[in-house]
Amino acid sequence: MKKFNFENKIKGFTNTYFIENNDTQNDDIKIEIKPKENITIVELITNKKDVKRDIFVGDDATLTYIKVAKSKELSNASYKNSLGERANLNLFCFDFGSCINTLRTTLDKEDSIFKLFCLIDLKNDSKVVNDVVNEHFIKSTSDIIFRHILDDSSSSKLDMNSIVQNSAPFTKAVQNSKAILLSDKARVAVSPFLELFVDELEAKHGASFGDLDKDAIYYLQSRGIKEKDAKAIMLEAVRGEVYANLEDEKLIEYIKSL
Repeated sequence: MKKFNFENKIKGFTNTYFIENNDTQNDDIKIEIKPKENITIVELITNKKDVKRDIFVGDDATLTYIKVAKSKELSNASYKNSLGERANLNLFCFDFGSCINTLRTTLDKEDSIFKLFCLIDLKNDSKVVNDVVNEHFIKSTSDIIFRHILDDSSSSKLDMNSIVQNSAPFTKAVQNSKAILLSDKARVAVSPFLELFVDELEAKHGASFGDLDKDAIYYLQSRGIKEKDAKAIMLEAVRGEVYANLEDEKLIEYIKSL
């Protein structure tokens, strides 16, 4: 596994680097963020690809890792994450094509924070599978947010498991998934799971799915907005629940441009 070379810097951004996977070669990279650094990495997957990322975020450091995948053929993306004390890993997955994502995160350093934000926005017969496991060994935080927008005969499957060991009191483990089905043929399967071995903690999970809110559409129409435009506004609001966590309008526009 080769080390990530911090060379391909994105112009106009501070400490922001780019990985483009536009060939069919498998690619394994180890990424190490030094203590107190604040780094952003953007990865673009456009073709069928198997990628493995071994990520370590040092003490008091922050890594924002953004994966944009839009391959028509099924790709595989595997992430093995570990964090130092008071480290932050913000992992974003924007899936517009078929992909299998496997994410394993070990939280064994105090006050480390792992946040996962995923937007699965599919059409035709695209499919995305997510297998997410976070394991807490000491007081730490994991926060998982998924938003699915599925049209035509597309499908999404999500298994998410947060494990809190008895050595990790006062941990926070949160899971939330929302799916919008725009077609009778679209399919979603979500399995949220909490495995808790300690009482003193904050843990919750929730999952919902359905069509767009008809009352909200009617309300927008009553304000003179056409039904098609009302639906587009509501879908953009769902997407915005993920994009907003980037907190940088310039970065949001850059990601959308990909």
